This record gives sequence, structure tokens and C-alpha cells, in this order.
Amino acid sequence: MLCLIGDFQFTVDGTSYDSFTSNITYPFATNERIGDYDSYQSVGKEEQKDSIAGVLIAKSMRALDDFEKMAAKKEAVTIAFSTGAAYSVLIFSISKTKNLFLKDGAYVKQSYSIELVKVGTWDEYNN
Repeated sequence: MLCLIGDFQFTVDGTSYDSFTSNITYPFATNERIGDYDSYQSVGKEEQKDSIAGVLIAKSMRALDDFEKMAAKKEAVTIAFSTGAAYSVLIFSISKTKNLFLKDGAYVKQSYSIELVKVGTWDEYNN
């Protein structure tokens, strides 16, 4: 298992992903100063946004259907990794690109990207 989001598994032999990217931002309020450097004040917790991207070939085209149904509920879910790390996320978006079309219009390859936003640690959310 690569990771588990809710009840949906990303595995090496099933629905796998090619990349997992995390972007952490730290919010600051800016006070502009004339003739000097701006000053900054921390205004909240960091925000982590994760992105999962992969490619589905031929027989696995419908592999994301259950994931889309879970995302449509607009509820926080737990993401758990094989390393033991886990935290709660919201599924913000799913993007799919279909290509390599056959003569009948069916496609053979589908690329996907999933955007997640961390909303807390697993312990914070489930207590």
C-alpha cells in the first residue's frame, strides 16, 4: 500500500500514483514601511496542501469512481501512509485528462491529479 485516503487504497498493483507533493505555507500579516523593510507578524498555523498525480491505463479507467464519490461528500477523511504517518484532509479537487483515443472514441490513458488540504492531525480531528 502506498497510502490510504478514507477507505480508498492507492497500491502499486492497482491505483498507484506517480508523485506526491506537499506544499506548506506560513501565513504572515505585512505592515508596509516607507523607506524601510516591511515588518511581518505571524497570524496563524501553517497550511499544508498535498497533490497526488498518476496515470491510469486501459483496464483501470474506472478506478477513481469510488474516490470521486467519497470526495463529493465534502467531509474530512484520514490519509494514512505505509510509514505510519496519518492526518486529516479535505479533498479540494480532482482533475482528469483523457488521451490516446481509439477509433471508436474510447480512451486508453487517463492522467489524474488530486488536491488535498490538511485540516488537522488524526488525533486532533478524532478526539
